[in-house]
Amino acid sequence: MRSRTLVGTLATVAIAATGSLALAGPASAATGSSSKATASAPALSGTTTVTTARGIAPTLLKAGILPLPTANTGFGLQIFGGFAVSYRFPITSGNPDLAGPSGDIFHKGGINFVSLRGKKLEIGKFDISLADKKVYTTEINFKPGRIAVLDLDLSNLKVTKRSNGDTNLSGITARLDPAAAGAINSTFGTALPADGSLVFGSASVLLKG
Repeated sequence: MRSRTLVGTLATVAIAATGSLALAGPASAATGSSSKATASAPALSGTTTVTTARGIAPTLLKAGILPLPTANTGFGLQIFGGFAVSYRFPITSGNPDLAGPSGDIFHKGGINFVSLRGKKLEIGKFDISLADKKVYTTEINFKPGRIAVLDLDLSNLKVTKRSNGDTNLSGITARLDPAAAGAINSTFGTALPADGSLVFGSASVLLKG
């Protein structure tokens, strides 16, 4: 019952934060200065979508933690076939080279983890480093900072070139990086695996032509 109430709260607060909510069926803290400057990256547009694995959102909700979208972040709940949350982060710039792969893809938006006890951990303005195969946050609690958030498995990466010039990257598995797991655990007193084994979800990237 508590989890169901929290799901309702998550949906309500997300609507307030983003102005919209998508309901979908099955899908077909250490701080420091950022070492990469997005201002020097070429203009690029598109969207990166991250969808949590089926057990992630319920685990957070049962711990009394709401993973809320920040401003400029799209948000959706998937309730059929298991509860999951999806986030859509607008791409702002980047220099990806898919042949390497190498380069970076920079975003706006983020996720604000908020507990019922008043504790918060915000991460955002993500940098996908294709060479490192990681997603870094360049903002922690709305201040400049940089830690690895997700480790990307690109072994099943599928690159689809569309007729309109857009490029879609899919088949990406995202695992919670030990640094991010440690930040969440230390902030909220949780016990998420901090060895890099926890599958956080999947990711797809749409690069506009």
